[in-house]
Amino acid sequence: MRSPFLWLALALHVALATSYAWYTPAFEGPDENSHYDYAWHIANAQQLPLTMQLAGERGLPQTEGAVLAIHPPLYYAVVAAGMKALGCDDTVNGPRRNPEFDSGSAPSRHLHWLHEEQPNRLLFWLRMISVLLGAATILCVHRLGRICCPAVPRIGDLAALLTACLPMWSALHGLLHNDVLATTLSSATILMLAKLLLADRTTTKHGIALGMLLGLAFLTKLTTLFLGGLSALVAISLLRRKQTNITTVVAATITTLVVCGWMFARNYWLYHDPLALNAHDLSFLPLPPEARWYYFFGWDPWPETTPSFLPTVFTSLFGRFGWFHLPPHPALVTCGAVVAVIAGLGFVRALCDRGRKYVPHATWLLLSACFLVFLGTAYFNLSHNQPQARFLFPAIAPATVLLAAGLVRISASIPHRRLAVWLLPMTAIAVFFSTFRPAFDPTLAPAPVAHRSLVGHIAKDPANTSIEWTSQLGASHLEAPPTLTWSDPSAPAGTHYTLYAFDDNGRIWLATHEWTKGDLKISGEEFAIPTDIWNFLPRDVPLWIKLRRVPSVASDIPRNLATSERLRLIRK
Repeated sequence: MRSPFLWLALALHVALATSYAWYTPAFEGPDENSHYDYAWHIANAQQLPLTMQLAGERGLPQTEGAVLAIHPPLYYAVVAAGMKALGCDDTVNGPRRNPEFDSGSAPSRHLHWLHEEQPNRLLFWLRMISVLLGAATILCVHRLGRICCPAVPRIGDLAALLTACLPMWSALHGLLHNDVLATTLSSATILMLAKLLLADRTTTKHGIALGMLLGLAFLTKLTTLFLGGLSALVAISLLRRKQTNITTVVAATITTLVVCGWMFARNYWLYHDPLALNAHDLSFLPLPPEARWYYFFGWDPWPETTPSFLPTVFTSLFGRFGWFHLPPHPALVTCGAVVAVIAGLGFVRALCDRGRKYVPHATWLLLSACFLVFLGTAYFNLSHNQPQARFLFPAIAPATVLLAAGLVRISASIPHRRLAVWLLPMTAIAVFFSTFRPAFDPTLAPAPVAHRSLVGHIAKDPANTSIEWTSQLGASHLEAPPTLTWSDPSAPAGTHYTLYAFDDNGRIWLATHEWTKGDLKISGEEFAIPTDIWNFLPRDVPLWIKLRRVPSVASDIPRNLATSERLRLIRK
């Protein structure tokens, strides 16, 4: 921690990732709205969601499901805790798609959604969880470099800087995404495996600690499963060298199963597959078998305008922003490729040195981690079109240590070589201001004044209750959707309303304006609940319903608008 370059790397990471978190419009990251939904479901419903298909098969309301319910829950539980801490666990989202998204040369073609003038800042504070996790990963990267290359501390310093200044790294850590926690836990686990390999002797405590890390990683994302194979290789090496005993291995295995085994059992019970891959394929249809190899290599007839795997996955490290629609500048990719080649040559040179002080200890571990992560990413892309660098980030720590080792070795005799380090932050800052910011200006895709991407304070006591119910629903169960009536004499002409339903615990079951993207317009003083809206509600659960005016001007804050008192409703 005494290295000024580590502090520089942390400062750059926090500054860059926070900038992306602040300036990225709401949900303008891959599936960010679906990641929010999963976390919100845990915070609001106090339980894990089902897949949308399973909820439908069981005849449950759609609010019991989430698109990404096939993912392990740990990251979402962390974000849900953030929502609860901020008092925003009843904040629903309802982004509206930008009709010009991915359309030719339209200025807003990179923006997936329409955006309001004054966005809700809840998303920014939740994204700061990603910023903090990224800082933890950089600490792991630096430490891995220091323990693997103790004679050349500059390798750990440079590895941390390479990570902090990678544009796609900063962009991902300015979003809600479970890859950030998967990367942190993968880096921490690889760091611990390296320490075990370099230790004189390992104990049962080491096994328990490793099992905790593995269990937490497996509870975060399936992209971390490579750690199981990597740990097995380390265990075999330690057993052969008599640096450990079978008790340590058993302790690690049992601890891993205790931490995450319940999730695999739940997946098997719900989806008849411990990894829930069959449920994943129902939610995200695989590539047609006849197109897989064309996509994988980018061969004809795969269209050049559609990203393919090998030609895209590495270039995306330099920044495919938004919903993977803004590619990096070719000059940036070329420079990155040149640096990688130079690093490779430097590493080969280090292998030929007599003392080999630039070659990291446990090089086989670092190379194996990189190989297994790439192999897993490639295997997944044989069936699904996802050529994204974020799948490679679980190997960011070993990869940057190896790159840094090669760069430090090849530049060892170059005077004033430290000045070149400043090219890294200069490039990262230039990418942010010249590529990202102009393309993701939210004013390029303005939303209607009634739209808000996030709306909260639904189940909380209203501030303005000038809307009065005239409906008399009573306490009996209702078999058919009722007609609601109310009085709002002070409402301006053209006022629209949103109808909310929530239970005694504050769980939201309905938000008409937000969940229909504004297509369902409630106006006047009477509303017959449509059957499809009625089906959102659970049966035999006492609910509260209330109306709220939707914004009529851009400056309106939903929680301050006129609201009705709660009205009891029970669906039979």
